[in-house]
Formats: sequence, C-alpha cells, structure tokens
Amino acid sequence: MTDKINGEIEIPYSLFKSIELGSEKNIPLKYLISHANYSCICKDSFVLVECEYQIRVFDHIERNKNLSSVVKGGNEGHKESIQLISQKATILNSTIKYLKNNNHHHHHQHHHSGDDGDAIILTSGTYYYLHTGTPGRYNVKLELSVPYLTVKEAGMDLSIPQCSNNSVYFRVPHVDANIKIFNSFIDTQSLLNWSEKNGKESNNYTVTFVKLANELSLKAQWTINEDFISNKISLKNADENNNNNQIVQPKVVVKPNVIVSQNILCSIGEGLLLLKYKVDYKIIAGTLSLFNIQIEDNVNIISVDGKAIKRWEIIELERMESPKHKRMLQIQLDYGFDTNYSIDINGEYSMKDTSGELNIPSMICKGDEISRQRGFLGVEARTNVEISDIGNDVLSVVDVRELPVELCKMANHPILLSYKFLEPHFQLKLRVKRNLDCAVLVSIVEEMSWVTTVSYSGKMIHQMILNIKNTQKQFLKVQIGFGYEVWSCMMDGEPCKPSIIEGDGALLIPILKPGVFDQNTPIKIEIVILQEELHQFNEKTRKGKFNFIIPKIDLPLRACFATVYLPQGTIASKFNGVLKQVSYFSSTPPSASQPTLNINNLPQTKNRSRGFGNRNDSVCEIYQEKSKASSFMSVKKSAYNGGGGGGNKRIGVVPVFVDIPKTTHSYYFEQILLSGDKDLSFGFDYKSLKQKARR
Repeated sequence: MTDKINGEIEIPYSLFKSIELGSEKNIPLKYLISHANYSCICKDSFVLVECEYQIRVFDHIERNKNLSSVVKGGNEGHKESIQLISQKATILNSTIKYLKNNNHHHHHQHHHSGDDGDAIILTSGTYYYLHTGTPGRYNVKLELSVPYLTVKEAGMDLSIPQCSNNSVYFRVPHVDANIKIFNSFIDTQSLLNWSEKNGKESNNYTVTFVKLANELSLKAQWTINEDFISNKISLKNADENNNNNQIVQPKVVVKPNVIVSQNILCSIGEGLLLLKYKVDYKIIAGTLSLFNIQIEDNVNIISVDGKAIKRWEIIELERMESPKHKRMLQIQLDYGFDTNYSIDINGEYSMKDTSGELNIPSMICKGDEISRQRGFLGVEARTNVEISDIGNDVLSVVDVRELPVELCKMANHPILLSYKFLEPHFQLKLRVKRNLDCAVLVSIVEEMSWVTTVSYSGKMIHQMILNIKNTQKQFLKVQIGFGYEVWSCMMDGEPCKPSIIEGDGALLIPILKPGVFDQNTPIKIEIVILQEELHQFNEKTRKGKFNFIIPKIDLPLRACFATVYLPQGTIASKFNGVLKQVSYFSSTPPSASQPTLNINNLPQTKNRSRGFGNRNDSVCEIYQEKSKASSFMSVKKSAYNGGGGGGNKRIGVVPVFVDIPKTTHSYYFEQILLSGDKDLSFGFDYKSLKQKARR
C-alpha cells in the first residue's frame, strides 16, 4: 500500500525480512527513521526550527532469538541510541509519543526518567540522542533554536539524522527573497497547496517547500534586497527613539565597497592566444550576487568557474555597428557573498596569423561598488615563438619573482614577460615571431647487442637485441645482407609479428608499444635469425677467416656490442673492421629475455663423426631440430619473397620465444656513436686445434 501524502510504501514483513536476509552483510536493522519533517521560520537573531520524526525501533532480540550472541532475559537488548541533531541547536521543547502494537499511546517528556519502556533525549559528544528501551513506533517532535551562520542573518546549517524522506518548509520575513536549500528539489505539490490557502497573506515574507534525499545536513542561504534591510533597521531605530521621546536621526545607509584584484596569464601559441583570468573580489561592505565584467569584441569566453554560480552569459550592450558597442560578461550567483569571492575565467583570442603584432585584451570589472582595481599580468609561450614588448601603457615591468604565487601556478611554461597595473585600462602590444621548426631525433637505438654462435658444421645463428627510445616511428627497418630464417621476434619479452617489404626484402619490426608515451622509457627488441649459408671449414689446413656484417637499421646507434661464440679449440687472431676487439665491454650490453625452453631437457642423439674437429653433433644443430616449429619466415638473399618454407613454418603468425645456444669460447667487439644504415663489419683469422672425437 502506498501513502501519497507521506510518500511511504508498506510491504509485508515477511517480504521485508526475505530482502534483508538476502543482503550480503545480513546485519539486522535496529531502527528506521521513515520520515522527517522540518519547519524553519527566520526570527530575530535565530531560526526557529520545528522537527518531527517518525521512528521505528525493531525487536531484534525476537528476530535473532536463535543466535547465541543475544543476551537472554531482560530488556538490555532492546535499548537503542538514535542520533538526532547537532548540539549547535538548542532544544526549546520536545515531545515523545510511543505507539505500541495495540495502538495505545504513551507520552514522555525528554526531561523525565523512567523504566526500560521509557524514551528520553540525552546528549553525547556533539549530538542529541534519543534513548529507547522498548521496540515499537516513536513520534518525536522537537522545537529548536538554530543560530545564523553570519551576522548578516542570511544562512543556517543544521546536522540532521539520516532519513530517505525529508520534507522542509522554510520562511524568510522578506519579500521576494531568493532562498536556496542545498542538495534539494522543489516540492511543487506542497507549494501549490500552501499557495491556495495562504497566498493572500504572504505579502511580508517568502516561503519555499523542498524535499531532501538522504542528506546529513540541512543547509540554507538566502539573499534579500539591501534597501529593504536599511528601511527595516531605520524603522526599528525610529520606534525605539520614539519610545524614549528622542528626536529621530536619519539613518545613514552604507554602500557596498569592493576591491578587485586580477591575475592574468596570456599563453601565446601558433595563431591562438589563450587567456586565463583569476578575479578576486574583496567585499569590505555589502553583499554581492551579480558581477559584470567588460570584455573586448574578439575575446571568446570558454568557461567561468566559481562558487554557487547560477548562470553566466555574454550581453551585447550596443549594436555591433555602433561605436559605443560593448560586450559584458554577466555572472549571477545563487546567493550573495559578503566576504571574499573568486572567479576563474578561461578565454581565447584569435591572432589570425602565427607571426605579427598582438594587442593583449583587458577585462574591466564594472559596478558602482568597486572602489579600486589592480593586478598582475604574465606572458608565456606554448610553442617556439619569439615574443617581444613593443609598447605598453599603464603597465609597470616587474621581475618574474615578484608575481603572485596564484599567477605562477596558472602557467604551464616559463613566464617570459611580467607586469603589474593599478588601473584596468592597460594597453600591451607584443611582437610575435614564429621561427622555423628544427628537425629533432624522434628515435634512437641506445644500445645494440649482436650475438653469433658458430657450430662445428659451419651453421650460424644470430641474435640482435636493441634498446630503443621512440616517440613517433612506427617500424624498425632491418636490412639483412644474407639469406635467413626468422626464428623469433620479441618486444619487451612479448612476441610480436614482423613483416617484409615487398620487392626490397627488408624486415619491418613494430616498435610503437601501446600505452607507452614516455620517450625516456626504452623498449627492448629481440630478433633471432638462422643464416642459411654455411661457413666452409678447411679440414686440411684448419685455418680460415670470418667476416661478419651486422644488418643495417634505419636508426642511429649510440653504442654497439658484438659477441661471437666459436667452437671449442678455435683460436682467433688479426682482428679487423669497424668494431674493435676488446677484452671486456665498457658497459653492460642489453641481455636477452629469459628462455622458455630448457636445452638440458632436449633428447640425446647418437654420437657420429663430423668432419670438422670430429666432434659430436653441435648444440646449435640439436637446437635447430627441436625448434623447427618456431621458424615461420625464410628469406633468400637472391629473391626476397618472404616465401614460406615447408614443414611447420607459417607466414603472418606470432612467433614463439627462442633463446640461442652459446659456447664457453667467446670474443668481444665494441664501438660507439655509429650510423645504423652503414655497414658495421668486423672479422678475424682463426685456427683450429686438432681434437680427438669423444666416444
């Protein structure tokens, strides 16, 4: 059943209990404030508030009688403490009505004490509490005296208990007052019903009816006519003087007095001037709820921010063709302020060109209440433009360190010019010159490590590891000068899919990682390739030469490291090439990611005599047999067709992770500050010692 007047819905208790038991926490509800009604009437020096609460205290002992945590016997479990209102208010009178299940009424005053069935209002901390000893329904009425927020007697704030249905009636003893109840909505039906009965009697006051949702504070503010206040005070003083048989002196009305401070930031970019205004109103006397600011014709207002702004709009005071044409930014508030108020205004001004002369527009606060205007102005450059002052009026040049902290916080770039002014009618003419853009480096290879492992049979496997800083480049182009098969390609330890340029044969590796926008964070690229051409060992002389050419890349290199792993018993000498042989690296080269395949678990093969060195099958060859499934792209030096080989190799799929095998016999090469598109070569002579085959 639904009660339209009170906005209550009644449901069977069994349904309510099933809903409650189905909740996640299953915490029994001890009490419920189903409805709260507030009647607020403004008096001299305080607000008279009448509160009425409909409270139901549940019999949670009966509902939880099977729980061992409930105390058996007595009424201790029935006692509840219900938080009501803040002690900022003074309770003038109170009435507590208790309704049992048999619909009998019992009345208690809050200053009485009684047995467990009584209810009483006590204080604890900063709140008033209703203490009950018996479950059932309670109707609590309070009459309060609530102080005003300020000496202007134009606002109040009262902490209230939690309730989902709050009805508020508010009356101000002034005609056409603007009343605002925070976080509320108008109760249209109640307002219409009241107007039909009392509309003719409301000539001396203003009323409003609102509904509050689940709020913990009843906060209201209102604005009234200053002339009405002055007349009221004058009449009141006149009555007091007449009662004392004194001559009535004329009342002196104090006009509003306001001092305005402006902080202006001019941010100059390519053809667009961004304006940030922070206007501070220091209200010495009076109350302001309307602000008028004169702006120039070409200024486009983007946003206006401040407390309690009801609306803002641009008003054209004269026609566009009129010489007296003016534009006014009008800001209206929900209620008046009598202390300090700040407004943040963002605007833009079209320069019509990236270079030329620019007149900085000013904003002038209008109003008879304004007695003084002053402020500071700063100029910053968002792009590579050159700014110079070619003339100003009513402005004084100051050091950047003399600018207010509020103005410095508004800037996102260094402030180039700074001024202060004591009159808002200033003029500032700047020359803006946009210079030509300079090409900068958007990608670089911080470090590259080239690792080669040579087997006894002459097969070679290579691994290229690069640490790349990149902001815009989409692909890394790798030009490989020999036939190869791509075994693996990784980006930061995750597989990535490379591609081949048709007709050119160059390998393209994606290097733009999603979600990474910090150019100081490098990404790691790892490429594993198997060279198809075998190195021919001379089994008679056991001598020969190795000449390695590192693939070309289209990025500059800060440092390049190379490591060659040779078969055991091979001695290198007569090193040559761009990369110089070193005993150890000057810094740690980038290392490969952790392998996902354990070489020690590979199946063993039968020993068989190989030509060079009569050694067992090399680790590289065994690894190749096990990893054929990962080879998905092969390229011949003579024809770059990206052609897919047979077996388990596939084109256009994501590769698996591969870590190359290594020996314990290695040589190191290093060079810094290189160009990736040049041939990076190194080589050496070698000689193999004669070794016996292992059985």
